[in-house]
Amino acid sequence: MSAVSDPYADGAPDRRYANADLLPAETGEFRWRWWDFAAVWVCVSWTLAALMLSGMPGADRFSWPQTLLICGIAQVLVLLPSFLVEHAGDRYGVPFAVFARSAFGIRGAALPAMLRFASACVWFGFQADLGVQGITLLTGDLELGSLGGSDFLSPAYLVFLGLQLWIITKGPRGLRRFADLAAPVLIAGLAVAFLWVFTHARGPMLPEPARPVGWGADFWLEAAPALASATALFAAVGLTVPDLVHLGGSGRSGEEGRRSGFRLGVGVLLPVVMTGMTLYTMALMSGSGYAADGYAGPLTQHALDGMPGGTLVAAVMLIVATLCGNLGMNLVSAAYDLSSTAPSRIGFRGAAVIAALAGSAVVWWARSSSDYQVLVWADLAEGFFGTVSGILVAEYWIVRRTRLRPADLYRRGGPYWYAGGWNWRAVVSFLVGGVLAVGGSSGEDSGLGANGPALPFLSALDDFGWLVGLVAAGGLYTVLTLRARAAAPAGD
Repeated sequence: MSAVSDPYADGAPDRRYANADLLPAETGEFRWRWWDFAAVWVCVSWTLAALMLSGMPGADRFSWPQTLLICGIAQVLVLLPSFLVEHAGDRYGVPFAVFARSAFGIRGAALPAMLRFASACVWFGFQADLGVQGITLLTGDLELGSLGGSDFLSPAYLVFLGLQLWIITKGPRGLRRFADLAAPVLIAGLAVAFLWVFTHARGPMLPEPARPVGWGADFWLEAAPALASATALFAAVGLTVPDLVHLGGSGRSGEEGRRSGFRLGVGVLLPVVMTGMTLYTMALMSGSGYAADGYAGPLTQHALDGMPGGTLVAAVMLIVATLCGNLGMNLVSAAYDLSSTAPSRIGFRGAAVIAALAGSAVVWWARSSSDYQVLVWADLAEGFFGTVSGILVAEYWIVRRTRLRPADLYRRGGPYWYAGGWNWRAVVSFLVGGVLAVGGSSGEDSGLGANGPALPFLSALDDFGWLVGLVAAGGLYTVLTLRARAAAPAGD
């Protein structure tokens, strides 16, 4: 095993900042293979592609190649910085919340960790509500196209919540095994749905829009809000990927061939699967003549309408995909984030239970609101996600040149302790980048009572909050940090 990745190399870590779940490990449950990641990507992409298409502004004016181009650009914008961040998880075997300590400080890392925890809980509640549709489909209680087919804390919701807790309390190994079973089931269902729609088409597959935008300057003007919408959805995924990456353990094994296969599963298959699933979803929506919304459950139920056993197939697809995607993209990251704030008191499994209960509270909030506000949250959170990505990319690639001292990520007094456990430069960069990214957001249609942007002069930046946050926070952090190093006495 490589000595650089051993947190015990220079002495035992402080138990106030470490537990067995947060430390790098060489056990089987931290030995995910590329096909394990691919299984999670398949499940995540199915629900995410449908959600993206349903909320994309001007989607009815874009041809399918234009929609794929928008999707591809959004993925590059979000996933490229994410892959730069995930290099630390691959090389040193640490989860995101621990890696964030290198920039924000041992204590200050709680700031991005709790931001991501809150986001994961929101998305957990949203995805869980979609999963309940699968349960209620089996009972025949779900009306076509409805979202949230049963009341909060209904038997259907409790069953789905229980399934999620049963899997996640088995740790990463439980998620890996379930994902390896869920993906083939979902792929088989997707094939059945496509063949049924293809042979019983109610409309042309992938038709051209009635009022096409074209490929000139008008396209890029029309595409700007659509790109911003897609980027907002991908932003949450982008900061979740590093947590799954550290489960691969490839950086600790020293096996370059295995690392290459691992990077294939993480860095290549995610955008490929996401783009393919977007194309598939567009074909399913068009061929089935269903354009009321793009939620995966009602869409698949409508597409399989009339097929013997179609409701059962749609229900199984929705249940397995939502379970896998919700656990892999939301509950895992939320558990690591919460555990990292109090490692001596709470481990991964306990934190996962708390996160699931917090996500359930989101379901109650969503159903008691006049409007389902998840997309509004995504729009506001994306700017702050961009600031975190910018700071971490600058810290790891520019300031540290990819060299970390992992043992010191778990102890006070080292290079990551800064001042009282906080790095004020990261905090200032986070706040400045966040204000620039979301200060111009008006919160329209959010149900939050917004009367306009808090800072109207920033409204022009609103559509690209994630990119603004990334560049502004990353640039400011680089300047502050390198200037401080240049001014430090020699030998410091």
